[in-house]
Amino acid sequence: MTELPEHLLKRAAEARARLTGEGGGGSDTSGGNTPAATPAVAAPVAAAPPAIPEEPKAPEPVAPYVEAGLNRKTIPAWIIPVLLFLPIWAIYYVGYLENPPAEAGGLLVEGGEIYSGQCSSCHGGTGGGGTGRQLNDGQVLLTFPSAEAGMAYDGIAGQIAWVANGTAGTSTATYGDPARAGGARTPGSFGQMSGFGGGLSAEELVAVVYYERITHGGLDDAAAEAELHLLEELLRVMEEEGTDLDSGLQAEDVQHLIDIARASGEDAEQAAG
Repeated sequence: MTELPEHLLKRAAEARARLTGEGGGGSDTSGGNTPAATPAVAAPVAAAPPAIPEEPKAPEPVAPYVEAGLNRKTIPAWIIPVLLFLPIWAIYYVGYLENPPAEAGGLLVEGGEIYSGQCSSCHGGTGGGGTGRQLNDGQVLLTFPSAEAGMAYDGIAGQIAWVANGTAGTSTATYGDPARAGGARTPGSFGQMSGFGGGLSAEELVAVVYYERITHGGLDDAAAEAELHLLEELLRVMEEEGTDLDSGLQAEDVQHLIDIARASGEDAEQAAG
């Protein structure tokens, strides 16, 4: 058998290596076999650098009005019913201002102050009389009885007219109850009564009359309360009609106003009842 030349064997091995994808190497001259190629070792991949944390952004400035709203305290719970009640209270308060009710204590205090300054020098501090007639021990109610106490003569109108006009301003021959025990009073029969219609307001004059009837006359509680409401209504009627007590009103004129006030008060009670 003829031996192939070595260079031919080497070429054949390289061609076979190209066909099979194997790297060819030089043929072993002694054995004739080509050794297997050693696979390449991959280079180690470099580790990625650690991530650098981003610095947090500074918060945007808050507007002053927003900060004030956030810091404002909340409304306390107890204020809610108060706010709900305010409209009702406002309606009541406005109505009260339009026609405030007279208070017995207020009229008595006001009337007592006026009596002390204007009347006590003639009628005495306790109403015992002096240069003016006696008022206490019920004497004032003998002359000016109370219709609210069931008397036939409505003396409150006569007393208001007498205090307003006095002796000089009274145009009638008598004043007070014509059926008074011991006879009706006549102007000028006991000194000269001053008229206070020009010096006192209607409320002040009504207050001093009410004081005399309660303190010196001794009106019982029921009659005192009834007269209080009547006088309150009288002042309202006089204000509506623009009437004052310094215009020379006589007892019959005051009585007309009293009748209007009494009827108005009764209508109001019926409507409320």
